[in-house]
Amino acid sequence: MLYICSILTKNFVDFAFYAFFATNNIFRFELIELRNQQGARLVWESCQGDLGKVPKFLVEFIIGVAVLLLWRSFSPWTIVVQRRGDFWDPNSNITISNHVVTSTKPVEKPEASSLGKDDFERRLGDSEETFLKLVGTSSTPPKISRDDAIRLIYNVKQKEDWLDLIDGQDDHGLLALTKIVQRYIYTKQNPQDCGSQRYLILNKFPGDDAFGLGAIIQRISDYLSVALQTNSILLYATEKSPGEHFISEDGAGQCGRSLDCIFQKLSNCSSAAQKGINGNTRSLFAGEPLDLDVEAFLAKHKYPIPLVFEEALRKIQPDVTGEMLKYWWRAQAAAYIMRFNQNTSRRLKQFRLGEGTKQLGIQWDLNGDPMDVNVPFPIPEGTISMHVRHGDKGSEMRLVPFNDYVVRAEKFSAENPLGNWKRAFLSTEDPNVIEQMKTMARITPFSYSGSNSRWTWYWTDIPRLNTGPETQLKEFGNRTDLTIKWVLQLVMAIECDVFVGTRGSGWNRLIDSLRCTWLASCKQPFLEVGFENDWIGYGP
Repeated sequence: MLYICSILTKNFVDFAFYAFFATNNIFRFELIELRNQQGARLVWESCQGDLGKVPKFLVEFIIGVAVLLLWRSFSPWTIVVQRRGDFWDPNSNITISNHVVTSTKPVEKPEASSLGKDDFERRLGDSEETFLKLVGTSSTPPKISRDDAIRLIYNVKQKEDWLDLIDGQDDHGLLALTKIVQRYIYTKQNPQDCGSQRYLILNKFPGDDAFGLGAIIQRISDYLSVALQTNSILLYATEKSPGEHFISEDGAGQCGRSLDCIFQKLSNCSSAAQKGINGNTRSLFAGEPLDLDVEAFLAKHKYPIPLVFEEALRKIQPDVTGEMLKYWWRAQAAAYIMRFNQNTSRRLKQFRLGEGTKQLGIQWDLNGDPMDVNVPFPIPEGTISMHVRHGDKGSEMRLVPFNDYVVRAEKFSAENPLGNWKRAFLSTEDPNVIEQMKTMARITPFSYSGSNSRWTWYWTDIPRLNTGPETQLKEFGNRTDLTIKWVLQLVMAIECDVFVGTRGSGWNRLIDSLRCTWLASCKQPFLEVGFENDWIGYGP
């Protein structure tokens, strides 16, 4: 108890000494002791008497410094940032402090694995030189409207439809180089002759049952980069495949339990080496041999954008950052990897139009009474997408309350009343957020409500559980159907024109990527609501 009076009455040196111990929990323990003793009030009155002899400004200064020290030690923000850093790379030799990236120890060169070398000579061949000549060529006018492009996503018949979708978009609304990059990847992965090709076979990732779909796609993009740079074709292993936990064990058919059950096949080619891969083998080359340990290469080159694309982007913007190169490549890779097959496109359309699941809407009339409304197809222009990531994400970043999303969107609506309405599509795994939404006509005062007074909300009636994806997949039955319903949330999000979310979430990064590559919405606003240390660098 004497610590408290000493802090409040002695000179600043004594205060600093006791404040230091406070950061080690001593001050907290003394407060507990003080609270539990019968004479606590008498001690406090004694301290107040002593405080009367100290100038008021000094007391206020001392209390302010004490609060700052306690906040530094005990705030959840500090804890979450530390946990986020550990999640990115537990063995990392990089520290982020005040947004400055520094190395805490010398970078050690990874040793080559016994399976092969950890690097190879990256150079540009004839096909890469041909690609680079296309950079800077004149853009083509759009061939399809916004609504027709959205409808095409729900009506895919064959794999070439995806190239038609992208080629028909407005170049100025797409991510830089998207049209020629997607055609280049398609050509490399789908050769006319499969007879004399080298293949990179990708097995299931260790522990990937705990990964969300966004994390799985992100990892596959690294291997697609290696395949392109080694003149190889990326294929999934057939017995154990990345993301197999998203596919039901029964009824998978010829696709096994690979992501080929939902998306277009990575390639028109196949290899006998896709079968019988050892469970401990992450990846292997088949066909034409190559002395390269892919995992060692990826450990050495953490964000391996293909060299030809890096050269192309530097022709457009010489000082492009490493973070942009990484994020750009992951967006392009996701656009190719996640092309829906015909069956998935058909199921998406059924769910979207209300067969097997319901699309719900609510708005408030002029009297402030709620009423149900239909969800248009496609979602009207000017609609805002909000993806609220909760669930198990709290182990990686600080979760953002739903109110913060709405306040950010209302501020944007007030600032841009001529181009947007207070109308939003909401996606989340948290059922509590859906319940909050049903009572949220508006947050900010009427005079600041922007284009219109009250919100119109759209959402899908799908099973929700505020946990990680694997728990939900176990809880709700058919894994394939549930995954397709999740993907529907992704597509309905990119039907919108304004995006509210945080790039600390892999699902929000997928929304950001696909709106920029499948639809010409890349110039539309993305309103970041996350804490900077959670989204800086655009993902691990």
